[in-house]
Amino acid sequence: MIILFKAMRQLDFMGVRYYAYAVSLLLLVISLLSLGLKGLNLGLDFTGGTLLEVRYTPKQSTADIRKVLERSGVSAFQVQDTAQGTILVRLKVDEPRDKVLRALKTLGDYQLLRMESIGGVISGELRQKALWAILTAIGGILLYLAYRFEPVWALGAVLALAHDVFLVVGAYSLTGREVNLDVVAALLVVAGYSISDTVVVFDRIRENMRIRKGTDLKTVINISINQTLSRTVMTSLTTFVVSLTMFLLGGPVLSNIMFSFVVGIVVGTLSSIFVASALVLDIKERLVRPKLA
Repeated sequence: MIILFKAMRQLDFMGVRYYAYAVSLLLLVISLLSLGLKGLNLGLDFTGGTLLEVRYTPKQSTADIRKVLERSGVSAFQVQDTAQGTILVRLKVDEPRDKVLRALKTLGDYQLLRMESIGGVISGELRQKALWAILTAIGGILLYLAYRFEPVWALGAVLALAHDVFLVVGAYSLTGREVNLDVVAALLVVAGYSISDTVVVFDRIRENMRIRKGTDLKTVINISINQTLSRTVMTSLTTFVVSLTMFLLGGPVLSNIMFSFVVGIVVGTLSSIFVASALVLDIKERLVRPKLA
């Protein structure tokens, strides 16, 4: 694999940046249309609803519980094991609790340990806090990069980061997967992973700008991306394989979370190679230099 990357040292990534822009724009439009037409399948955390905790004797599997709920016509629910051997069933507001309790009874006797309701006010607060968490993370990243590099580089990185997060959210909309607080946490992890790749490339660009004074920025960026390509791809590939395995084998709850990792790693890796540095190049050439001239 390393030999392959050495043979590909002189790829002209900046030469194909407009094709990368076109692909990114197409994906963004598809995501925007999906969000506008379908919206997001918001979970109990954001819509309100009911939480049931039950204990079966003998214990029943979450797969069997899902089957009986689906057969009874319950559509909006989550089923989860706990470390104490109980089962958590989360229902959206419009799901009748009596119907669910009767369906659970068909599997055998159970003890109802807890029944809690999350109202619209609380779910609205959770939505607001989730949005603030994402915006605060992006704002913090912007300030850090502006301090470590310069404002133009920070702008390019944050635009690429927003691009990555928006595409992951669009993927949830397209597939109809549920978006809950766990997914928001996963989005923040994906954002951190994506910006980490970008910072590695930017750091190499800055180093090469000092070493190769007088070389035009486009050439320096191409050299830097080629130098960091093996690290970027190998790290992303390793993480992707682990995430894909957990997505395929982790069960419904974990699979829903890992979906953001699978999509985010692919999108984040490609944007750190083709989008972030390209945005910096075009901002500098089209906006910064004309003002200085």
